Amino acid sequence: MIPPAASAVIVCDQWLGSNGYAGMKALRRAGWAVDVVPEREFIPLRWRSGAGRVQGRFVRALGIREFNQELLRSVSRLEPEFMLAFKGTFVLASTLRELRDQGVRSYCFFPDVSFRAHGKLIPEALREYDWIFTTKSFGLRDLREQLGVTRTSLLLHAYDPDVHRPATADLDDESKYECDVSFIGTWSPKKEKVLAALCKLRPNLRVRIWGEQWNRASDPLLGSAIVGHEVTGEEYARAIRASSINLAILSERRQGASDGDQITSRTFHIPACGAFMMHERTAELLELFKDGWSVASYGDIDELVTGIDHYIANPALRSAVAGRGRQAVITAHSWDHRINAILAHHSAHRA
Repeated sequence: MIPPAASAVIVCDQWLGSNGYAGMKALRRAGWAVDVVPEREFIPLRWRSGAGRVQGRFVRALGIREFNQELLRSVSRLEPEFMLAFKGTFVLASTLRELRDQGVRSYCFFPDVSFRAHGKLIPEALREYDWIFTTKSFGLRDLREQLGVTRTSLLLHAYDPDVHRPATADLDDESKYECDVSFIGTWSPKKEKVLAALCKLRPNLRVRIWGEQWNRASDPLLGSAIVGHEVTGEEYARAIRASSINLAILSERRQGASDGDQITSRTFHIPACGAFMMHERTAELLELFKDGWSVASYGDIDELVTGIDHYIANPALRSAVAGRGRQAVITAHSWDHRINAILAHHSAHRA
């Protein structure tokens, strides 16, 4: 007789390429039965029109309440071993206390620079989780010093093997995505400054920028480079593979955080796609990759431009570095590796 699978309830997005969806699939591959309670089915997060956003604010409180009630119903029905929230923007502290009363452990995978930049619910809830897995080394310090939370450990970002993988570009990829240099990510003042400087110093480079909020960019040098929309899932991977050089520019420090990004999800996504990455240099990056061997890194704009000149002129070298970068990530940095780490923690700490 085959024993029933262990079960878990997951709070996550369900779009291809997201942390939560990748983690949920990895948990299922590990043999677990998973029930997903997605926040977006209850709370209007993507209404883009002005009227929609106004209406969304009116119904958000009701949606948050309905979402948390559904989360508790799912746990009551399934009696899972644990609940895992990916960021958990709308998970209430009171819900986590109820889970504890029911004997269900609650975990949070928190991926962002600051836990104070995404609403007031997150700091309140983080105090109630049985364990928090943060992707930021400085996040351990911030949680301890700002919230008094010590039930934490570092768990790095990862890649989704279903999405972030090598593939041959087709003609459509070449026409839509091919470029010398690309950046994929949300706008910030620092990123705009770096990319504008690059475009000024190398005006003949084919530069493309995908991501949200780039309508906030004010530098006219970026006008033709900004595509005007984000890319996710398969399209994100196709854009990475079609770029000769993929830039990994890190987010600066945000309100409530003691530091800015040291590595990010793209640190793993780009090499997993078999693509060449030029990454802002940090000590944490160099713990994962060897500079000039499995990654190219830069410290300032002059070094960035010099590096781009060098690698654009040497496609065989780019390919070799990209291949070694892929080997570096596939050995230890997939979402299967991360879920196995979470399961090992759960096994060691459950009653």
